[in-house]
Amino acid sequence: MNVKRFLAAILTAILMAALFPAAQAEAAEKTTPSGIPYSEIDSSIDAYIAEREAGLASCAVSVYDADGVIYSGYYGYADIGNGVLADADTVYDWGSVSKLLVWVSVMQLWEQGKIDFDTDIRAYLPAGFLTKLQYPEEKITVLNLMAHNAGFQESFYENQKAAPDELFGTLEEALRFCECYQAFHVGEYTAYSNYGTALAAYIVERVSGTDYVTYVHENIFAPLGMEHTSIDPRMTDNEWVLEQRGRLHCYERYLDPRDNKNYGQCITFLQLFPAGSAIGTLEDFTRFGRALVDTACPLFESNATRDKMLTPLTCYSGTDIARNCHGFWTGEYGVQTLGHPGDTMGCSANLIFDPASGLGIVVMTNEQGEAAFNYGLPGLLFGDIASREEFRDTAIAGEGDISGFWRMMRNVACGAGRANSFFLGGVTPFGRNDDGTYSAKLFGITLSSAAKLVPLNENVYVLRVGDATQVYYYGDGVLAVAESDFTRCNPIWTVLTYGFILFGFLCLLMLLAKPVTLLVRKHRGTIRKYTPADRQILGQQLVYGVSGVIFTAFFLTYKRIPAFTAVSAILAAALGLGSLVNGAWLCYNTIKSDARPCTKLKQYLWAALCVAYAAFILVMQLYNFWNL
Repeated sequence: MNVKRFLAAILTAILMAALFPAAQAEAAEKTTPSGIPYSEIDSSIDAYIAEREAGLASCAVSVYDADGVIYSGYYGYADIGNGVLADADTVYDWGSVSKLLVWVSVMQLWEQGKIDFDTDIRAYLPAGFLTKLQYPEEKITVLNLMAHNAGFQESFYENQKAAPDELFGTLEEALRFCECYQAFHVGEYTAYSNYGTALAAYIVERVSGTDYVTYVHENIFAPLGMEHTSIDPRMTDNEWVLEQRGRLHCYERYLDPRDNKNYGQCITFLQLFPAGSAIGTLEDFTRFGRALVDTACPLFESNATRDKMLTPLTCYSGTDIARNCHGFWTGEYGVQTLGHPGDTMGCSANLIFDPASGLGIVVMTNEQGEAAFNYGLPGLLFGDIASREEFRDTAIAGEGDISGFWRMMRNVACGAGRANSFFLGGVTPFGRNDDGTYSAKLFGITLSSAAKLVPLNENVYVLRVGDATQVYYYGDGVLAVAESDFTRCNPIWTVLTYGFILFGFLCLLMLLAKPVTLLVRKHRGTIRKYTPADRQILGQQLVYGVSGVIFTAFFLTYKRIPAFTAVSAILAAALGLGSLVNGAWLCYNTIKSDARPCTKLKQYLWAALCVAYAAFILVMQLYNFWNL
């Protein structure tokens, strides 16, 4: 009887193979969106990393789908100096990927009916909590926080590197201290906001009745079995993570070893910790990533909630291309992906998945701002955006012209520090090349020939820098990347900002040369008496010289030393007022004097420079130092 059953099974298998060869072939040839067979993912990643090994500190990578982990590997050293290899016990900072924990928490409470997406967030906050709203009549919802378009400008304090004993005792205290000025109308611009995310985490605390750290442990970490991840800024919620993080060293690594940097432990303690303080192992990071692609998601009571979370919330202006899906940023590869990257002072990470196939990848490194692995490995799996059918025909590419200076909205737009948004970095200058591509050009001078912005169609442009690809979208006069909109600005403000500082240092050199000039004149017996106008010119040179130093120190300490930032802004504003008075007084003394015409011309010129200084302070709004 057993023999008959055995023969019947063989016959059935033969018939199935004959009748359904295509189905079997499809199952056997399951591939990534880029075309790599699943069975070759490990060797493909090995080869990719081996080619870039010279620039590697350590990299932990895991590829997964809803059925399980497809590949997991560790490369390089957690501590190069002591030869400690990265392994399953190595922990890395999540950085801004931590924000996804906030958005999952929000979706859980929305599912329970405790958060309403149409309600103004002030209904969930203590009375008078938000004190810097420029448009208090406009409703801000949790969806605005998710989409990063509530109007908050960048904060000076949000990424402050604090010592553990300097951290606030509660999230509420941190938010009150770090509150950002609302610079834009609600929904006007997308401007990535750590403050807005931490504010959403505080709303989670308020509506759940549980502090945020406890909430995440009970509602996300525990259901997923994430026993080796911390979310508290001091890591007091997980002693094992605290111990392991002390063993990790952080670096910058390059092909040329002369450029390498060793930052030691480089632990970042954040005041607005929900925006970026998660730390854990690759295995736990993978567990979280897998939950997001699981059709029976253990994080929600109904899978419809997960589906809702992954639906588009905003699109790029002038296009139908999804941009943000309830806190998850879209990424353009051979397919459109969802996820979030993250960086701290010492680590970088990325979590990306394809919602259509369920294939995902997480990458963790102990390198500051690392791009080759965090962005190159997802590109290896998901392919290149240029391979997509809608971008293969570039006949209509470049019909418009995006040449000009583009100012990033994720910046300080009002008050002290506004000048920062006119520096290169805050401003990106694009100039068109003869072949229809764009390069970073400053008044016709190409700043980098290696990086070119290539149009794929009239709305989409791709910038390739090494292994990283950045996609720009253009529509309705706005140029955008995932985290921020860019608007055109007049290059004169960039010129004036740089010119202001350079002229300040020139005046400083003039002042330093004064003693030498006096000695020479004394030796020659040609010392002349200084008139009131001369003393005022000398005073204005001192104002410009001190200002050059202040502005340089101001931007060197930007987001690092809040007290100096505030003091320098107040001092610059005071100098602006004094400069205006000095200019008026100089004009008065010049009119009264009987000096030669050429001397009067010089004095009037310095009077104009006095007024110009005051005008610069007005334009840059440094008098509004309280709008930090």
